[in-house]
Amino acid sequence: MAHDLIWLYLGLAITITLLIIVSMIAFRVIRISKALQQSEERWKFALEGAGDGVWDWHVPTDKVIYSRQYKEMHGFSDDDIVANTEAWQQRIHPDDRALVAANVHDCLTGKTASYFNEHRISCKDGSLKWVLARGMVVSRDDDGQPLRMIGTHTDITERKTIEERIRHLAHYDALTGLPNRALLTDRIHQALALARRDKEMLAVMFLDLDKFKPVNDTFGHEIGDLLLKEVANRLLGSVRASDTVARIGGDEFVVLLPTIEQEQDAAVVAQKTLHALNRAFDIAGHNLQISTSIGIAAYPAHADNEKLLLINADVAMYYAKKNGRDNFMIYTKDMQGLTQ
Repeated sequence: MAHDLIWLYLGLAITITLLIIVSMIAFRVIRISKALQQSEERWKFALEGAGDGVWDWHVPTDKVIYSRQYKEMHGFSDDDIVANTEAWQQRIHPDDRALVAANVHDCLTGKTASYFNEHRISCKDGSLKWVLARGMVVSRDDDGQPLRMIGTHTDITERKTIEERIRHLAHYDALTGLPNRALLTDRIHQALALARRDKEMLAVMFLDLDKFKPVNDTFGHEIGDLLLKEVANRLLGSVRASDTVARIGGDEFVVLLPTIEQEQDAAVVAQKTLHALNRAFDIAGHNLQISTSIGIAAYPAHADNEKLLLINADVAMYYAKKNGRDNFMIYTKDMQGLTQ
């Protein structure tokens, strides 16, 4: 009997001890879980406090949890955003999807330690925002397969708008919106590379307006500027979509004609341009009449680089002015030294 009581007490003691140990473990797990939850909440709070929207992707189920800041950033409420990656990918601008998918894939497979991308994404109202997306895989299974990926979206639309404005100012004429000399030179360079590769011709037309100075002197620079803008519109209407019309300063314009079959093609465009600019301009109630002188230089007949093409086209334009204006001339070697 005593022996049985001993074993009974021993069993109870072991059971109580095990219950205490289990309770302690459970309590510790709860504490750790709460600590992790509090830590994650503090992390998300800090990110949202910095203006970032947080996303949390459970990879196996493809469920995505979006933070309040994320939803507000993109114009969604709590219950009207589809929480999976297919819907997220559809909101990405079509031109950006491939790169985003590649960057996410590299992060999931461990090729990169983190995911980083700038792209455009549609908001609920259909408008586009530029976002800086960052993320990383925070857990994997025993085989190394990703289980969970967490990241953020930062609205960088304002920064992108400023960058685009700066880029535009660096490459486009502020008055007419046409490419400036820097962008024109780059396009001629690219067109020459293609012409060499494909054994094709191209031409450059250098235009200088006739009788423009009297307009400025008589009616003022404001009317002169309006006239230049209308000249730009007429030039654009005289060429192909693949051609480039540029303003390189004052009343000087250049037209790049890539992929022509013969010099006569450029002559046809020049004649069309002369006709377009010969029509009277109605500018702020003033009936203005001007014309233009055009010089043409072609590759490979007259030059083999962008600088020489522009120089020779300019020489031919000068020759056109000397021969009565309101006409065009194609460059020849006989024109060398004319402007000296």
